[in-house]
Amino acid sequence: MSSLPTSRILSSSQPQNLLNRPSSRLLLAIIATLLWGSAFPMVKLGYVNLGIEHSQTFTQILFAGYRFSGAGLFLLLLSSLVHRQTWRFSADKLLRVVKVGSCQTFLQYIFFYLGLALASGISSAIVASAAPFFQLIIAHVLFADDKLSARKAISAIIGFCGIGFYQVMEYGWALHLGVGEALMLIAMLFSAYGNVLSKRNIRPGLPVLTLTAWQMLLGGAALTGVGAIKVGLMPWVWSALSLILLTYLSALSACAFLIWNTLMAHNRVSQISVFLFLIPIFGVSLSAIILGEALHWYVLRRRHRLSSSQQNVTITPIQQWIVKISIRDNGMTKTDKYVYTAL
Repeated sequence: MSSLPTSRILSSSQPQNLLNRPSSRLLLAIIATLLWGSAFPMVKLGYVNLGIEHSQTFTQILFAGYRFSGAGLFLLLLSSLVHRQTWRFSADKLLRVVKVGSCQTFLQYIFFYLGLALASGISSAIVASAAPFFQLIIAHVLFADDKLSARKAISAIIGFCGIGFYQVMEYGWALHLGVGEALMLIAMLFSAYGNVLSKRNIRPGLPVLTLTAWQMLLGGAALTGVGAIKVGLMPWVWSALSLILLTYLSALSACAFLIWNTLMAHNRVSQISVFLFLIPIFGVSLSAIILGEALHWYVLRRRHRLSSSQQNVTITPIQQWIVKISIRDNGMTKTDKYVYTAL
């Protein structure tokens, strides 16, 4: 597969706008990753409320289909108001939507939902740390001006060591990679590739909003179809709480994917990937708060202050190394580093 320069997608001569600024990247990335992190406990609450068991594979996939179809419809309505070309299709446009939707929604979330049902919210969030490292490697292959440097490689190795450390502390020195964790790793691989695909397939006739809307609707419809083949379209009885949870999950998906794909379109992959480390941080914290799952010392060791909003977030020593290395690689100025002030 040939490498393409990022400038082919976003002209290097384009003046730096709001989305190119490190501080803006950080703020928007925090919003997106906080929304994604909240999905871990909320999906589990949805399962409990609708009586979805771990063994009910197709019911879980159907639930995912409703979630992303709703997200796609929301964005499609917004896109129709903003872009006239939203409903204009060509063979090339359809192919691009299918490629992105297959990876970023359909395949990613089939494996995500199956993995989440078989693992705790905390272990799922920890394994999700693999996403930024997969993304760095894929960017190295696909973009000529976004190569994997020594510092990025070190951060990737440290990140995987962090996942290994968690597994050792949780299960002992015997190698343990449960089915749930393995499925989550596969989901993160499709997530990384889907994120890069969305960047590569943005065109003047297919802007970020329109691409995100159609790919989520297509992926959601595919998930719904797969689930309905086995369990039908309505295998459960809706309650007010379950509808609220589904609406929230659809809304967070729509907002998070739109923000993330927009950031990807205006920046190099390596400049954005580092912020994915926030997903397991938010996922671990919210799973502990909402689900009451135990936090062990090896998961939660130190706290850093997010000074821009005075909100505390947790970060492991392993992730601190990743942040420090990635900040240097992304060329953030001293002013932009204020958000990493330690407690």
